[in-house]
Amino acid sequence: MADTDSQFKRLLLPAEETLFEQILRFGLYLGAVFQLMCLLAIVVYQSGPPDGVAALKDDPSDVECSENSPQVTPRRPHRPRKQEKKKRR
Repeated sequence: MADTDSQFKRLLLPAEETLFEQILRFGLYLGAVFQLMCLLAIVVYQSGPPDGVAALKDDPSDVECSENSPQVTPRRPHRPRKQEKKKRR
């Protein structure tokens, strides 16, 4: 019975790591550090001073210009659809 337990322990907990396991572990740590840096960048960017694009969105003069500009209407296709042709007959 003790011999069976030692075999299970050996299978579950190998004595040494292979090269692939070491590279995989290093890659996981590197990915975790990258994710933390991305989250930190989002927090720093959100709490930074409002300038650039955010300042342009809050500018009231931009709203006045957009009201005076003509609106773009969607184009109709050059050829009428087959269903519309059938309805005309």
